[in-house]
Amino acid sequence: MAQSTFTTQLLPSLSAKIGILQLNNPASLNALTLEMIRSMTPTLHAWQRAGVRATFMEGTPYEKNGKSKPAFCAGGDVKAVYLAGIAKDDDGKALAADFFREEYMLNHQIATQPPHVPQVS
Repeated sequence: MAQSTFTTQLLPSLSAKIGILQLNNPASLNALTLEMIRSMTPTLHAWQRAGVRATFMEGTPYEKNGKSKPAFCAGGDVKAVYLAGIAKDDDGKALAADFFREEYMLNHQIATQPPHVPQVS
């Protein structure tokens, strides 16, 4: 079962029945971490129950050569999952398994939302 997690890598807010998810992990091009997934899942469930009409997702820009560059989402943070998966302890291996299970559950949740709750990127 997915856990609920607070993280500064995901900044949810509401404005006039529109849910806004600010992906805030620019160092990895806003790649999803397990913490972001664990924060996004209950947020989307709560918004669905509250009658949010649409969800808007945006990525925090990253800095390169002193210039701000857009970065929506590079997908899952495979580097972090890889490093956890090769860890010698069971916690790291469990984290890798948890990541994929919970990410796919989130993907399913997003894909099967009622048609009146569009996702906008």
